Amino acid sequence: MTRRRRRNHAPAFKEKVARAALKGEDTLGLLGQDAEMVQALDVTERTRWEVALREGEERLRIALDAAGLGTFDWDMASDRITWSDGDARLWGFAADEFDGTYATLRERIHPDDLRDVETKVKESRIEQKPFAHEFRIFLPDGSVRWLTGRGELKWNQDGHAYRMIGVVQDITSRKEAEREKAEHTEYLQTILDNVVNGIVTINTGGTIESFNKSANRLFGYTSEEVIGRNIAMLMPEPHRSHHQSYIERYLTTGTARIIGTDREVEGRHKDGSTFPMNLAVSRITHNGVTHFVGLIRDVTFQRQAETEIRQLAFYDPLTQLPNRSLLKTRLQQAIKESGRSGRPGALLFVDLDNFKTLNDSRGHDTGDQLLQQIARRLTHCLREGDTVARFGGDEFVVVVGELGSDPGSAAEKAQAIGKKIQSALVRPYRIGRDIFHSTPSIGIAPFDGVENNSVDEVLKRGDLAMYEAKARGRNCLQFFDPAMQALVAKRANLEADLRQALVNGQLELHFQPQVDVDGRLIGAEALIRWPHPVDGMIPPAQFIPLAEDTGLILPLGTWVMEEACRHLADWERALDGKAFQLCVNVSTHQFHQPEFVTRVREILARTGADPNRLVLEITEGLLLQIDADDVVRTLQSLKADGVGFAIDDFGTGYSSLRYLKHLPLDTLKIDHSFVRDVTSDESDAAIVQTVIRLGESLGFTVLAEGVETLEQRTWLIAHGCQQFQGYLFGWPVPATEFRKVIGTFFNTP
Repeated sequence: MTRRRRRNHAPAFKEKVARAALKGEDTLGLLGQDAEMVQALDVTERTRWEVALREGEERLRIALDAAGLGTFDWDMASDRITWSDGDARLWGFAADEFDGTYATLRERIHPDDLRDVETKVKESRIEQKPFAHEFRIFLPDGSVRWLTGRGELKWNQDGHAYRMIGVVQDITSRKEAEREKAEHTEYLQTILDNVVNGIVTINTGGTIESFNKSANRLFGYTSEEVIGRNIAMLMPEPHRSHHQSYIERYLTTGTARIIGTDREVEGRHKDGSTFPMNLAVSRITHNGVTHFVGLIRDVTFQRQAETEIRQLAFYDPLTQLPNRSLLKTRLQQAIKESGRSGRPGALLFVDLDNFKTLNDSRGHDTGDQLLQQIARRLTHCLREGDTVARFGGDEFVVVVGELGSDPGSAAEKAQAIGKKIQSALVRPYRIGRDIFHSTPSIGIAPFDGVENNSVDEVLKRGDLAMYEAKARGRNCLQFFDPAMQALVAKRANLEADLRQALVNGQLELHFQPQVDVDGRLIGAEALIRWPHPVDGMIPPAQFIPLAEDTGLILPLGTWVMEEACRHLADWERALDGKAFQLCVNVSTHQFHQPEFVTRVREILARTGADPNRLVLEITEGLLLQIDADDVVRTLQSLKADGVGFAIDDFGTGYSSLRYLKHLPLDTLKIDHSFVRDVTSDESDAAIVQTVIRLGESLGFTVLAEGVETLEQRTWLIAHGCQQFQGYLFGWPVPATEFRKVIGTFFNTP
């Protein structure tokens, strides 16, 4: 009976073992749970069951691999994980690579997902619910895979989870498919939202029947707010009053009011504002009932883009003034109108004096802000219908028409407008914390639309007149005169000759002596001379401004510096240790070059000249045109090398005394214009006395230029002047002759 009873338990036991195998539980442990049953099984039956069990486990493994599944058993107390080969492959571990700890496994989980995974595990333990979560892992090759994990927790008698058994599945393909589907859905939604911005259907009475989401956004209404109401609520006047006639026209003629790109209809937002839109209407008849479908597209951005394109094509982006292209169109119109009406007009060509120096020294941002302020002032100077345009750089062109019935009155009115512009532009400009000054040179070219008044010709005349204004000293007005053409041609030829002179070595340096109160030679000033092979000696006042305007001042200044230092080195033996300084003028353009200090040092090293004998002369205008702090730093750098500094033509500009006291200067040179009448003009005498006292108080030596008479010298000495230069002491002479002057003063051969 006992054996039969035990055999009767075998089928139930087999079923129990099979279920355990499918669940991945320990089947051998079950065998050990019922020793009595085990004893009842004969060896043959046990072997058969073990074979069946292995086959079942193999089938289960194959099934798990096919499904991309892996199983795991996590002992939370020891932090040991037992897993299937499939699970190891999913995580990218070799069979013998994994050390069996959760800590190692944790390193493979994507950092952005690790916290969520551990939070889910914690929630499962606290809330006693299964674990389920999707997360990413890094494989050894750096690729990312998506896994989903599911696990059941086992609890001890104290209510603590001690074990988790579960499966892991690779869901990368599904995630990629979901991502592609989401992107495709988003793409389609983007098309619906942007290609067809609004779809509205109405009946023949104008009642709204449907209103899609794009229409919600477009008009600002919800569907519930508009469905059942008349379409007129979405229209501003006059369309609101005429909408029914549009419908009747469609019903009668079969054509609708379809608005294309050349015309547009306005829609009305919920807040009452209007917007431009394109509208296409279609008629649909279903079961004998007619409906109208309106496809609506907001063209606000399109209109804005068209406006911006036009702005870029015809307006200057910095000043918002018409550009050169639009200027020519308007000038052409003004010339034609002048020809028809018989009333002359005028073009005013405005150029800012010394703008390039300011722009280069203070930065383009400062220059741009100045141009914007100038554009606003010019606009305020004009009448309605006149045009002001930015021609390029710091050049502006003003076109005014209908100035009078005859050329004389037209010229007077053009001059009055020019003076008004001049008065507006010379006022100080505030940019940030700084105050700037700018002056205009204005050329005026009248036109009457009758003879030789093409756009290009009028512009050329205005340009010529403007350059004549600059030649006359800047900050002035100048009408076009045919003689200007000859002057411009001469200027162009002179520029070409100057370039050739630099190449062919036609330029020379002459040297004028400088003496002290006892008449002793203490130095000289290097002065450039140009003996033209055809035109003879060209005055510096004629070619130096040209060099500054054309940029030739930079190579010209470098040549002067090199030549002067070469002669200074040659005279070193004749000077025999005597105190002597050679003054060399430096232009503002040279000074603000970034490599100026380096270039001076290279020339001194190359020529062997003593830097302690070299004095660089700068103008006081340098403090206005360049950042004064940069000037101080540059001077200090060369001063440390022994180079001296003098301010030339002092008193003719607007020196900043705030910076003057910080400059490492040696000499103030009083301009010859004050010295010439110092004995007869009280104003000049007062200025010279002030400069001398200022120099003394700041510790500078004061040198008077242009001393030509004994009376001037006597007066200057009596008032404390220490050094002198002028025809009274010697004319500028070539280097070979000045070498003899040195020998005469210092008694050297």
